[in-house]
Amino acid sequence: MGDWIDRTLIDPETHLVFDGIKAGSLVRAQYTYCQGVVLGLETELAARTGAEARATHAQRVYRLVAAVNEHMAPAGVLKGSGGGDGGLFAGVTARYLALVATSLPGDSADDAVARDTARTIVLSSAKSAWDYRQTVDGLPLFGAFWDRDAELPTTGGAQAQFVEGAVNASETPERDLSVQLSGWMLMEAACNVTAVQY
Repeated sequence: MGDWIDRTLIDPETHLVFDGIKAGSLVRAQYTYCQGVVLGLETELAARTGAEARATHAQRVYRLVAAVNEHMAPAGVLKGSGGGDGGLFAGVTARYLALVATSLPGDSADDAVARDTARTIVLSSAKSAWDYRQTVDGLPLFGAFWDRDAELPTTGGAQAQFVEGAVNASETPERDLSVQLSGWMLMEAACNVTAVQY
């Protein structure tokens, strides 16, 4: 699977993962969650394979962490994707960046850079999401975009809708469970990376 993804879905210019193949055609969209699941795959393979294969998978992790840092984490904060299904995207990536930070094996400088970069993205994103949260009844309400103020949902406005296999965002995406779950996934990722020191 990792080899097929590397041959088929990696953008040769940005080194990010394309969304996939649909009806035989490459879907060139690049979403944060795609980066996350591939980081998870390659990190697990690097941790669980022999030395030769480990080196191949680790190189892919280095490349993808650097690409996420450059293209999907402006100023160190993961990009948001609104509400609906997109509300989960950055949280998925944070989870797997935390896996890189805590589980990528090796003692080389490249291993350390990948782990440190992944850790930094998670912690910067978590600090920003926490700083920009709202508080409702003493509890945090996370924003759909972690680099700006969360918006309090009101009783009016359109709610999320299931359309053609996807969930579209509410008018105020902070109303969507996906957005709140993503914020909590980020907080869990931050907790995980601070619990492990290399």
